[in-house]
Amino acid sequence: MFRVPRPALSVLAGLVVVIASACSSAAAPTSMAGAAGSSGGPTSAASAANPNDPNAIITAAINGESAVTSFHIEIDVSGTIKAAAIQAEAGSAGAAITSDVKLDGTSITGDVDVANQAADLSFTVPPMAMLGNAPLTGDLILKDSVLYYKVSLLGAKYTKMDLGSLGSSLGALSSSLPVAVPTAAASMAGLTDELSQLQAEMAQAGVTATFVGVDQIGGQDANHITISFPLATLNAEIAAAAPSSGPVPTIDSASADVWIYKATSQLAKIEIKGASSTLGNLDFVVTITNYNAPVTISAPAASDINPATS
Repeated sequence: MFRVPRPALSVLAGLVVVIASACSSAAAPTSMAGAAGSSGGPTSAASAANPNDPNAIITAAINGESAVTSFHIEIDVSGTIKAAAIQAEAGSAGAAITSDVKLDGTSITGDVDVANQAADLSFTVPPMAMLGNAPLTGDLILKDSVLYYKVSLLGAKYTKMDLGSLGSSLGALSSSLPVAVPTAAASMAGLTDELSQLQAEMAQAGVTATFVGVDQIGGQDANHITISFPLATLNAEIAAAAPSSGPVPTIDSASADVWIYKATSQLAKIEIKGASSTLGNLDFVVTITNYNAPVTISAPAASDINPATS
């Protein structure tokens, strides 16, 4: 079974986050290979003073995320995954997939209460043959280390999952599971622990960053930075990891853009695009608004919870 190697995935999926400490000069594209300082911050006083320096803009955003108490998030996904790619990845389990999977209309939206480690998210997935050609909708609520979820295919009531009890039943995982989900939302600044390794992979790949200008996101000015990287490097990694027999998937195009609110130096939007004649195409957009606005997240009423899980 073929899998895209970790370095390629890091560039394609971890791309925008990692550039926080890896970019340097502003107006012209800059190679990340020579841009990273040892502290992950601006490489000089000049760059720190330059309001159009991608490094200064994104580092300021990362450094400020620890003060975030809440935010509203919207995720939109569109594109098509080739049936042949799913079959190759899933093996015999993918035999039932006979047509390409269209993702247009896939979305997640909701509020995250970082301060109280809670979240309330709803999701929509468009009709797919594998799901009975019916749209899939649902809700996820995280409150007091308990996850409540409901999915349209499974009924109208929530299923309750006590993350603490689940962790206890899994032995060694007991100390991490109860806080895994809330920590993912709450420790935004903690992501920097992963940045150095990913940054090195991106620097090796020759990733570059360019300050584009100022756009409007949700009615606010936001600095726009675009990221590019050599496809030849990514495709070489894919080919090296591919089995000796069979076709080797290639990435035909890929790009990433990030917007940072000028007034607050907070992340406004991320868009990642990619296309492959063998795998399909993907457009993934995340928009974040309403930073630190009051938000109330409550557990579902007892009457809305499946009794078997209460």
